[in-house]
Amino acid sequence: MAYWVYMRVSTRTQAEKNSTENQREGINKYVADHNITVAGEFSDEGVSGAIDRTADDDAIYKREGLIELLGTAKEGDTIIVQSTSRLWRSDTAKVLIRRELMKSKLNVISVDNPDYDLYTKDPVEMLMNGIMEMLDEYEKMTIAIKLARGRVARARTGNKPCGTCPIGYKWVGNEVKIDAETAPTVCEIFRLYIETKSLRRTGRELTARGHLSNQGNEFSDMSLKKIIQNDFYIGVVTHGTVKVEGHHKPLIEKEVWDEANAILHRPRATKHHKQEMTATTRYRKPRKTHEELVAEIEAKAAARRAAEQTA
Repeated sequence: MAYWVYMRVSTRTQAEKNSTENQREGINKYVADHNITVAGEFSDEGVSGAIDRTADDDAIYKREGLIELLGTAKEGDTIIVQSTSRLWRSDTAKVLIRRELMKSKLNVISVDNPDYDLYTKDPVEMLMNGIMEMLDEYEKMTIAIKLARGRVARARTGNKPCGTCPIGYKWVGNEVKIDAETAPTVCEIFRLYIETKSLRRTGRELTARGHLSNQGNEFSDMSLKKIIQNDFYIGVVTHGTVKVEGHHKPLIEKEVWDEANAILHRPRATKHHKQEMTATTRYRKPRKTHEELVAEIEAKAAARRAAEQTA
């Protein structure tokens, strides 16, 4: 845990009565009395601690010293000030700064008020924090919606919205181009799957021939299935429910893609049916011919007569 000092002077009057030197003098005495080692010092001069609709509007964001302090201090660290008025003056500034301090799990020592506790709950502050949290969520949602709309708009133009390219392609600036290094692997996947009609056998063949995924792993059945189903390889760009012809060059012929997907989605016997068929094939006795049945009956009858005569 580290200790940091913060000082602020906003006006000429304060510069006379509560100058940086005066604040430092009081803080140094407190630090010496409590045997505290200070890790660093931050200050702002000529900047208001309020945030209101005046010439000082958004002054809180002009406090470079405070912003740098919040970026430097780590969880569990403590900030020492002459008084909390050096951190904030208006209620709005108090809510904003206090919230950032609490989110970073920092502590505050006020030399003028040693009993001050940053985490003491106050009804008004709880209400303000609740409002701020709702505003934060609203801002996040607004940003997410704007980004989503941008991706949809980009997809509708035939461009890949964003993100990582599927294996076989790569970003070149803002365009998607065929990757000469990995494209052969994709072609081999489609060829082997059509040939073997098995994801597992395709994966084994790829591993034996040294083909690996972009992450350097062997291809699993699921990863192969996703590649075979991905219509990006035939020139289609998809975002959500939007599907349009892309500007990128197709890597797989549509006929090849259709054939591979037809195999992938062909009807298959259920596991229960397979077990039933196996069991039936394994234990069912071959049917006897009519002649064999007649001979068996006559033999049993003859054996019975012989037994009666003996008796």
